[in-house]
Amino acid sequence: MKTVGRVLGRIGLVALGLALPLLVLEGGTRLMGIAPPAEPQPALWVPHPYLGWFHLPNQGGLWHSEYGEFQAQVHINARGLRDREIGYDNPAGAYRILVLGDSFAEALQVPLEETFAKKLEALTTSDSRPVEVINAGVGGWGTDQEATFYMVEGVRYQPDVVLLSFFTHNDALNNYQPLEIARVHGAVKKPFFHLNDGQLVVPDFPFEAPPEADRASPPLLAAGNWMNDHFALYRLVMPYLREIPFILHALGPSGLLGGMAAFVADDPALLPSYFVYRADSLPDWEEAWQLTAVLIQRLDAEVQERGGHLVVVIIGAPEQVYPDRWSAILARHPEMNDYDWDLEDPNRRLTAILDETNIPYLDLLPAFRTVAGQPDAPPLHFIHDGHWTPAGHQLAAEAIASFLKTQNLLDQ
Repeated sequence: MKTVGRVLGRIGLVALGLALPLLVLEGGTRLMGIAPPAEPQPALWVPHPYLGWFHLPNQGGLWHSEYGEFQAQVHINARGLRDREIGYDNPAGAYRILVLGDSFAEALQVPLEETFAKKLEALTTSDSRPVEVINAGVGGWGTDQEATFYMVEGVRYQPDVVLLSFFTHNDALNNYQPLEIARVHGAVKKPFFHLNDGQLVVPDFPFEAPPEADRASPPLLAAGNWMNDHFALYRLVMPYLREIPFILHALGPSGLLGGMAAFVADDPALLPSYFVYRADSLPDWEEAWQLTAVLIQRLDAEVQERGGHLVVVIIGAPEQVYPDRWSAILARHPEMNDYDWDLEDPNRRLTAILDETNIPYLDLLPAFRTVAGQPDAPPLHFIHDGHWTPAGHQLAAEAIASFLKTQNLLDQ
């Protein structure tokens, strides 16, 4: 019995020795307030019969970074836009700019007044004529969903300019069914357009997502969620643990690092989205770009038919702006070094499409590279999240306002 008691005593001392530093770190983390909030992100999206998913009207809450990079109060208005309440009618006779885009336009990372849409509104409004910039950005959307939104909802605002923001990293991928479904591990979340002999084939509407294959819930997901709710230290270190490949693949499938880690652990070694930079031509990507071209041309025709103007704003990815970020990607995925990469290829492809159709466009990549290269420039992208900081939104708004004035699109 004495031997058992000694063993148990030693185990207790070891457990105390391990727990005490963790308790001290937990207390310090709480005292300094450096961990992200415990509450989950607000539920902002619901399935939609034409768009795949859309904002839930009159919903909102605190949107925050799990890395502690930002916190922003988000509100979705009565018509499902991340904007103030703007009616379909236009009693003030304002010049209207409708912004279509994905998460860069949605901009959950910053307060509404800091988004490039609202900054653009302030920069272009004059005493003689007000300007309303209507933000219809939705996270994860591709050009197909943005064009569909214009047809089913955006036209009701009677915009003078439709500003299509195109994110070079994944918008072409989002449009093409095989690539997009591979990206989300086989799930079908939205209707897809197709090409048949170069002609656009419209999907069957309304769309209803097919049931996903049954997957066993990660066995320790409940434990991971419990620790997230109760331990600030867990919330602080968990995102960084997910970035370590060995830990991600060892613990991610268990759910101990949260649901996102369980999902990301199934990603292929070569992420499909990076293939947009491949120097050699891949059949799937060629088809994705062909479909993207037709979608943009179709949207341009629809906008012109209603007396408006389509303008495309090309948004570069962080790895295109900052050389060190691309180097970090190659270091994290050494198998990528077996291929040749061309970071400007998506921009050239898109501008060739737009030149062919005479659609005015602004490529923000040169401006962002110039500012990012200045020694005292504020960061334009959040390091971990990858979206624009307030400084990035300000730079984009200034560049877009200048471009619209140069194109005489604000004088009509």
